Amino acid sequence: MRFQITTDYAIRIILYMARQDMEITTAKAAAAHLGMTYNYFNKVAAKIRMEGFIESVQGPKGGYRLAKDASDITLYDIVEAMEGSICINRCLEEDGFCSRNAASVCLVHRTLESIQSKMIEMLRGTRICDLIQERALDI
Repeated sequence: MRFQITTDYAIRIILYMARQDMEITTAKAAAAHLGMTYNYFNKVAAKIRMEGFIESVQGPKGGYRLAKDASDITLYDIVEAMEGSICINRCLEEDGFCSRNAASVCLVHRTLESIQSKMIEMLRGTRICDLIQERALDI
């Protein structure tokens, strides 16, 4: 399983906006800082704006800023908004489909279910404010 590049950029955009301390930043400045094209930035920003993570401010000094407190946004929130629900194997989907009709006794099912649960737990336990505190040099 691999997250889409748009999910990676969504995380980076939200982290960048969180580091701006609620100040408005232009799409051009954010895209340049993050090494994205202006058009691609706007595509990802539109999606995360619709999901309520950032907001756009209109006018001559307009741009974007974080719409929620960084402590209220987890990596899971962003991944789920961009990717949908996390499911690393078909048998772990809501309908519980198992091609062998053995999900309740299958060692592979139980192992993958544990791995998926731990991954979701880690994503839910990592807030944007936690990443800001890491003080990494670059996003």
